Amino acid sequence: MGCLNVYPSTQTDTTMSEGSIRLILPSRSEIPRKDPAVFYNPKMILNRDIAILVARCVQHDFSQLLRVADPLTGSGIRGLRYAEEVENVDRVFLNDIQPSSASAAHQNAIANNLVSKVDIQCMGANLFLNLHSVPGKRFHIVDLDPYGSPSPYFDSAVRALVNGGMLAATATDMAVLCGVKPRACIRKYGGRPLRCEYSREVALRLLFGSLVTTASKHSMAIEVKFSHSTDHYIRLYAKLTRSARSADKNLEEMGYIFHCFNCLKRFTSRDPSEYRRCLGCDNTTTSAGPLFLGKLTDGEFCRRLIDIQESNERLSNRIHKIFLLELEEADSPPTYYTVDSICRRIGRAPPSPSAVVEALKAEGFNATRTHFDGRAFKTDAPSERIETLIKRMA
Repeated sequence: MGCLNVYPSTQTDTTMSEGSIRLILPSRSEIPRKDPAVFYNPKMILNRDIAILVARCVQHDFSQLLRVADPLTGSGIRGLRYAEEVENVDRVFLNDIQPSSASAAHQNAIANNLVSKVDIQCMGANLFLNLHSVPGKRFHIVDLDPYGSPSPYFDSAVRALVNGGMLAATATDMAVLCGVKPRACIRKYGGRPLRCEYSREVALRLLFGSLVTTASKHSMAIEVKFSHSTDHYIRLYAKLTRSARSADKNLEEMGYIFHCFNCLKRFTSRDPSEYRRCLGCDNTTTSAGPLFLGKLTDGEFCRRLIDIQESNERLSNRIHKIFLLELEEADSPPTYYTVDSICRRIGRAPPSPSAVVEALKAEGFNATRTHFDGRAFKTDAPSERIETLIKRMA
C-alpha cells in the first residue's frame, strides 16, 4: 500500500452504503488542513452502476482473472465495487494523490473485508499508470473518473491496458465540451465544439476523438462499446487493441460536423472546408471538430448490458430506459433534432418527439428517440421534410 497515514476512525465519521459496499467518510476534523476532504459524489451512483454492468460484460472476454485500475479513487467506492460486485476480478488497484483519500480507501477496504483484493497507492494518476505500462503489470480495465477532463490521462491509460482491455472515462467539464469555452476545448481535446441543440453529442464525439488521436500515436485502435450522456457528465467505454491498421481505420472516422443556424441543416465530412456554405440556403455554416463520426454505441454490446441489467432488480429503471434508447439509436446518423428548436423556427406548437418519430417512419425515413435529450430525435430525413411534416401535424 505504500507509506500512508491511516487516520483513526471516530464516531463523527459519516457511514452510508452504495451497491454492496459500506462506505465510511472521515470527518473533516480528522484530516490535516493542507489535505482536502475525501471526495464522494452520490450523484454518480448511476455512473458507477453502469460501470459494474460493463465490467460484468467484459469479464467474459478474457480467459484470466481481471486486474482493474481506479487511478483517481477518492473515497475508493468505485474500485471497491469492482472488487466486490464483479465475479472474475482478481485485484483492483486504487490510487489517489491525496493521502486522506488513499487512507479513506484503505479504511473502506477494511470495513468491507476487501483488503486481500485491493492494492492502494498514493501518487499522481499518470505516474501510477506509467508504472503499470509494461507487460505483466497492465490492466484489463482502467476507469478514469476525474473532476473535469480525463484527456490528460489518456496517454498513460492506453499504455497501461492489456491488448483488448477496456478504457472507461468520464468528462464533467461540459461548459468546455459544449462550446461555452471553445479555446479550452481545442486545448484539452484537440477539436472545436459547437454550441447548438445537439451540443452534448458533439461533446461525446470530441471526447472519443481525443482518445482516437491519442491511441493512434501508439499504433493502438479503439473499438467503441458503449457511451452515454447523463446529467452533468458524459461517459465512454472503448476496447483498445494494438493494431496500426485498425488505428488507421479509426483515423478515417475522424471528421467535422457543419451546422447551419439559419435552416438547421447539418453535414459531416472529413474535409474541414467542404461545407463552408450551406447546401440548403447558402448561408455560412459553423463547424465542429475534428471529432469522431463513427457509432457511439455497439448494439450487440448494449443488448448484453440489457440482459445483465434485467437480472439485477436493485438497479434503477432509469438505467433500463437509457439502455433501450441507446439500443434504438445505435445505428442512427450523427446529430439529432429537438422538436423545440424546429418549432421555434416555424412558429408551431411542438408535438411530442414520439409522434414525430412515428410520422417520419410512416414516410419511410429512419427515425428514433435519443437518450441525449428527452425532447429530441434522430433521423436521416432532411430538415425541410421534418418541418413540412411538423407543420402538417400542428
